[in-house]
Amino acid sequence: MDNKTKIRVGLGDSSIEIEGTEEYVEMKLKDPDSLIPILSSLRGIISSTTNSNKEPVVKETKEESIKEKKRRTISKGLESYKILPNLDLEASGDIPSLVDFYHEKSPSSAQERNPVFVYFLKKMKNIENVGLDHIYTCYKKVGATVPAKLYQSLIDTRRGKGTVITDKMDDIGIGIIGENFVEKELPTLKKPKK
Repeated sequence: MDNKTKIRVGLGDSSIEIEGTEEYVEMKLKDPDSLIPILSSLRGIISSTTNSNKEPVVKETKEESIKEKKRRTISKGLESYKILPNLDLEASGDIPSLVDFYHEKSPSSAQERNPVFVYFLKKMKNIENVGLDHIYTCYKKVGATVPAKLYQSLIDTRRGKGTVITDKMDDIGIGIIGENFVEKELPTLKKPKK
């Protein structure tokens, strides 16, 4: 059985990992120029940050991958979105404003708010590509607390209730389950206190 080897090849701030048998990895490293187009496609334009031999810099992966994983984990918590000032959330014709629709549906959690916002934008305002900034703008417009991890909140809504479609975060959708939830199940009836 061949030994598995894993290395990271970097050029500037771009890098790729090569994993396979020792022979396979060695073969890739013998022709480092073949790796430059791959790195270019990963990061766009590569500045001329090669060494004097025009070879990519090779690093061991174990320690680097741990640092990279920590950096990615930290950056995921630093979500930032913008309010879309031209997003029409006001009443027009038979369509209520987002604020009125929100109060009518009375969602009590992010799991309920997310489908309400997507429904309003997609079904009532006919916006084709609803993204994270759209949802963020809705939270701000109604004065609800924005989830600290809005991206994850939408993923959790999809997994938990299945009311939103998050295959593409620049085109968040609502399916039949979500439509039925917003149209038929909201507002949820509160049980009277005994």
